[in-house]
Amino acid sequence: MLARKRLFLLAIPAAISTISLGLFLSSSPAVAITSDKVSAERIRLIQENIEKLHPNASTELKQQIAEIAVKAIENQIFVEGGTFMMGDFGMKCKSDRYAPTWEEGTVCYATFHLNDKPAHKVTLSSYSLSKYETSLYEKERFHLAHGLPLPFQKMREKKPNHWTLNPTIAAGTGSWQEAKDQCLWLGKLTSYEFDLPTEAQWEYAARNRGQKIFYATDNGTIKRHINTPDDEIYPVDSFPPSPLGFHHMQSNVTEWVNDWFDDKYYQNSPELDPKGPKKPPIVKVLNKDPGHFRILRGGNTTWDPTVMTSRAPYPPVIGKHPYYPDHGFRCSIQSPEPPY
Repeated sequence: MLARKRLFLLAIPAAISTISLGLFLSSSPAVAITSDKVSAERIRLIQENIEKLHPNASTELKQQIAEIAVKAIENQIFVEGGTFMMGDFGMKCKSDRYAPTWEEGTVCYATFHLNDKPAHKVTLSSYSLSKYETSLYEKERFHLAHGLPLPFQKMREKKPNHWTLNPTIAAGTGSWQEAKDQCLWLGKLTSYEFDLPTEAQWEYAARNRGQKIFYATDNGTIKRHINTPDDEIYPVDSFPPSPLGFHHMQSNVTEWVNDWFDDKYYQNSPELDPKGPKKPPIVKVLNKDPGHFRILRGGNTTWDPTVMTSRAPYPPVIGKHPYYPDHGFRCSIQSPEPPY
C-alpha cells in the first residue's frame, strides 16, 4: 500500500545561507541547515530560540526541530488579500457532482446545510498559509520536544510498520488545541506570527483567492486517485496542487481552523478580516449534544466529496479517543507581509 506513495522529504534546498547546528553543542559534529529563502540571521534566531525553549533536548532532536522550523517558513505561500463572497454562493442546477459549475442567476445551492449560508461579502488582508498539511513526522517532533506520548503509541508497539505510522502522511489530532499549540510553537521557534488560519482565510485560499469554484484541486473537479485521495491518508504532497500551490485542501484530512462555530455567524459576520465569534455560543448540531464547537474545513477520505463552502462543526475535544487520524491542520503566518 505504501509502495505507490510518493514520499514527502524534509529536503533542504541549495545553499544560500548556512548555519551550523554544532552551535547547539560545541562538542557535537556540525550539521548545516541551508535555505534559499530563509536568511542566515533568521536561522540563527531559530537556533537561539530552540536552545531557550528546549535546552535539554538531544542534539539530534534540536537539529530536527530547526529543520522543521525552517521548512515551515519555506513552505508558506503568500496569499494577497482581497474581497470575495464567502459561503454557499450557489451552484448551477443539476450540475455534475464531480465537476459542478456556477453561472449568473443560479437558483440552486451547493450544500444542504443552513450553516453555510448566506453568502456574504468578506475582505481579507494579505497573509501566508502552508502549502502542505502538517505531517506526522512534524507532529512527532513536537511531541518529543514537549515530552508528550507519540500518536498511536499502542500501534507503534504492536505494528511498527503499519501505514498509519508513515512519517510523511498528514497528521491527525486528538483535539483542536493540539493543532493550535503546534502552530503557536512554530511562532515561538521562528519569531513569526504562526497560528491556525481563520475560517475565512482557509476558504479564500482553497477557492483560489475567492473564485467561484467548488473543489480545491488542480482543475476544480474531483478525479479519484488522480487529483484527490480516496481510501486512505496520503503523504502531504501526493497529488497535484491547486493553482495557488496548495496540496490537499480538498481531501486527505479535514483541517482545523481558528474560529469558534456559530450557526448564525454568517448572518452578521463583519466584512473585514472576520475571526469568528469572540465567545463560543452553545449550539445544537445535528446528531450531537448542544455545546461549544470549533470548525473543520475541507474533505477527508472517509467523507463524500464536499464543496469548499461546506463547514463541519466539531467539539474541540473529540470523544474519548486520544487521536483522530483524519482531523489534521496546516499553519498560517498572520502577517500582511511575505515571510521571505
